[in-house]
Amino acid sequence: MNELDSFDLSILKVLQEDSSIHMQALAERVNLSKTPCWRRVKKLEESGYIRKYVALLDHRKLGLSVMAYVQVSMKDHDLNTLQVFLDFVEQSPYILDCHATAGNFDYVMKVIAADTEELENFLMRELLSSGVIQSTNTNLILRQKKSTTELPVK
Repeated sequence: MNELDSFDLSILKVLQEDSSIHMQALAERVNLSKTPCWRRVKKLEESGYIRKYVALLDHRKLGLSVMAYVQVSMKDHDLNTLQVFLDFVEQSPYILDCHATAGNFDYVMKVIAADTEELENFLMRELLSSGVIQSTNTNLILRQKKSTTELPVK
């Protein structure tokens, strides 16, 4: 699938709002009949525009009330060091996002925990004890003003 037409874009927009929508309702929302709509969704999935479907959970209701951005500087940029770090990131349930960055730090991570004590334990006993981190800078998130997974589909 090379280019997306207005039907494809409409499908993507609706699915971002509610991925559990039934195919008939989706077809009606985007002005298609059910079978052509289903075919388009399958093509969007197969071509990688739709990677997966998820349920978005309320972190507060799950007792996860502390979020922070943690900037990380690596001790070195040896391939083994980076692999140790990336393996740690993949296995840690505390890390929601991790991005390589340009600037004073190598990575920035969005981290979640139940409370500040759990965050401190994660930082001191897990992240920093991994042996590959030179330094970190942690910014607590006081209040979340916007959080979305929706991309600006036009």
